Amino acid sequence: MIKRTLGTTDMDISVIGLGVFAIGGWMWGPQDDADSLAAIRAALDAGVNWIDTAPIYGDGRADALVAKVVQDLPAAQRPLVFTKFGHHLINGTRVSDGSKARVIADCEYNLKTLGVDRLDLFQLHWPTPNPIEETAAACAELIKAGKVRAVGVSNFNVAQLTAWKATGFPLHSLQNPYSLFRPEAAEAELPWCAENNVGALAYSPLHRGLLSGTWTADKTFPAGDHRGERDQYTGEGLKKALVAVEELRAIAAEDDLTVPQLAIGYLLCTEGLTGAIVGARNAAQGAALGDLAMPLKQIQMDAIDEVMGRYRA
Repeated sequence: MIKRTLGTTDMDISVIGLGVFAIGGWMWGPQDDADSLAAIRAALDAGVNWIDTAPIYGDGRADALVAKVVQDLPAAQRPLVFTKFGHHLINGTRVSDGSKARVIADCEYNLKTLGVDRLDLFQLHWPTPNPIEETAAACAELIKAGKVRAVGVSNFNVAQLTAWKATGFPLHSLQNPYSLFRPEAAEAELPWCAENNVGALAYSPLHRGLLSGTWTADKTFPAGDHRGERDQYTGEGLKKALVAVEELRAIAAEDDLTVPQLAIGYLLCTEGLTGAIVGARNAAQGAALGDLAMPLKQIQMDAIDEVMGRYRA
């Protein structure tokens, strides 16, 4: 059974972070750098205090934009910077490498590119064919050297998480997909995190924009946007999903909430979830992040379960 904890009125805004997977222009179609910078700055002004990036996003473009914002701020005002390692685009092919040499090289790249003295969270982007103990040991060395504050993994299942923990080396967080349309993490990985005192971050919590509440059945995507190639975002799949979104909108409207506020609020009530990474492509979306961590009532939670149960059925 999935454990839920109802939100409280003093929910900390820091549970919402800014994801820059959209900002890098990778897999999401064209993106203007000025809009990206405005999105980051607006999010920080709204109270967001951490940002998540990765070297593969935009082939370094996202990192460069994050670095520009971070370096323009006084040290006391800088957000925590979460980044990743071990996953790169080489000659058009995605390659995952968790060797000690790659871990160290990626750490040095991130420190130099982002312009920081220490990485607040250093995450293995995807599982790799390398022995987990080798990767975990290399990360532990970076913590000891003061170059990394905390270590996490992304896209791991329970077996892989258990294998990392068995090495005895530190593991502080997991970052996996989790949304109303993709709830599987609540069945296994999030309970594991709760039991093992490992933080958990949800990525794509608005399901790549489907839960933005702004889409219609005639939604289209520009060239280079991977969503145009997925059944759930086009044609009959999109129409079916939007029926559920409209039902969620009605639930949200009863308490003057938006669909994103309802969707994120629901996730944050899941035991084991620490925070949600929400992407933003412009200043308006960045500013809206500050209002996403809204507490929900049991009647809302139950109504959401009914809607999504019908959708999955």
